[in-house]
Amino acid sequence: MSPSSLRTAGRPGTGALDEAIGAEWALSVREAVRAFALSRAVVWIAGLLAIAVFGWVESRGGRLDPLWACRPSGVGGVDALIAPGCRWDSTWYLEIAQGGYSPTDPSRSAFFPLYPLLVSVVSAPLGGALVPAGLLVSWTAAIGFLALLHRTIARARDTATAWTVVRVAAYVPPAIFLSAIYTEALFLLLSFGALVAARKDRWALASVLAMVGASCRSIGILLVIPLLVEYLWGRRSTGDTRLVAQWWRFRHPIRRDVLWIGLVPLGFLAYAVYLGIATGDPLGAVAAQGDWERRFLTPIGGLALGAWAIVGRIGDLVGAWQVAPLIPGQAPALTPTRDVVLLLCVAAAISALWWGRRRVPVSWLAWGVVSLAYPLSVPSLQQPLMSLPRFSLACFPIVVALGLWAHRGGKRRWRWLAPTMLTLQAGWAIIFVTWTWAP
Repeated sequence: MSPSSLRTAGRPGTGALDEAIGAEWALSVREAVRAFALSRAVVWIAGLLAIAVFGWVESRGGRLDPLWACRPSGVGGVDALIAPGCRWDSTWYLEIAQGGYSPTDPSRSAFFPLYPLLVSVVSAPLGGALVPAGLLVSWTAAIGFLALLHRTIARARDTATAWTVVRVAAYVPPAIFLSAIYTEALFLLLSFGALVAARKDRWALASVLAMVGASCRSIGILLVIPLLVEYLWGRRSTGDTRLVAQWWRFRHPIRRDVLWIGLVPLGFLAYAVYLGIATGDPLGAVAAQGDWERRFLTPIGGLALGAWAIVGRIGDLVGAWQVAPLIPGQAPALTPTRDVVLLLCVAAAISALWWGRRRVPVSWLAWGVVSLAYPLSVPSLQQPLMSLPRFSLACFPIVVALGLWAHRGGKRRWRWLAPTMLTLQAGWAIIFVTWTWAP
């Protein structure tokens, strides 16, 4: 039993929750709330200090948030309280939640509809307040994901390991997006829930969750891959998490319930039909990628382009050659630094997956590879590794592998790892709030 679970034993006020959802789930919910609350305190304190020191950065805020969706009240103190959760792509989701999709603004089609739809629905009883609704959706999904993660790891291993994994998931720097008006928390809950259900042979539930996930993010349709891997090669009955020794032989016979997996693409198809009705372009979600300067390459091509971006900018800075000019507002010295950080994040993600290859279920490993290969295959020409840390967060096998690695090192490793992650998370929150960079 973990230290925190020992502290909750016999604590007054915990009985009602235990009776409502069961003692094991109650423990998981409490651990999820604690990890989330501490890390959100770090994010919010850092964000508020950034506003106090640097101000609102009006010029960049006006350019990136033209409708001032992230400053809905116009009152500095009130708007500051929501700032650590509302920046960058948050404005797109808020605009879609308010006005839907439009043929006059095809760039919106790149953002899938489930999250803004939920924000719109939740905002109705809040008097149409979209920002609080978005925060509520993200926070609820984040706690749900962390609780499910704790319960899953505790059942597979023990509560002490689950304690560490959940805190790593909440403390890693990109986890600032768990509490932001972004899709990360919701997609994590859906994708993780789908693969957990698959491990239990609940294929109808797994496929429905994956189908809903396909209406949340573009990569959701690729959940078909890990579901098929789990169906054919997963060690569902024994609980053995190692890779199968003979991958060319199916471990399980093919039954009729495999047809449930065919539901997954319907999430994307439903969005395409809706776009066709609303904008006249059913493939708008694909076409909109061009508005963000994304082009299809391969994972190796995306990595090479990311490495070249660093070399090119450094050469440009020292006058050795010239590369494409930066977009307005980008700092010449900050750009190569940012690209180096992005490349290091990719290297860390790949290393985590490699370390965890024999420590996580084979379907999780497959999803980890897909989740990294997909964004690397469609790099942005201006910033090839754009948003890779955030995409890595939404790839839960990476987080699980990092958590298992942290737990393996014992208390000595955790003593320096936890404050390091929280310090970096505070730094990322400052960068996020000041419109410096959307990491």
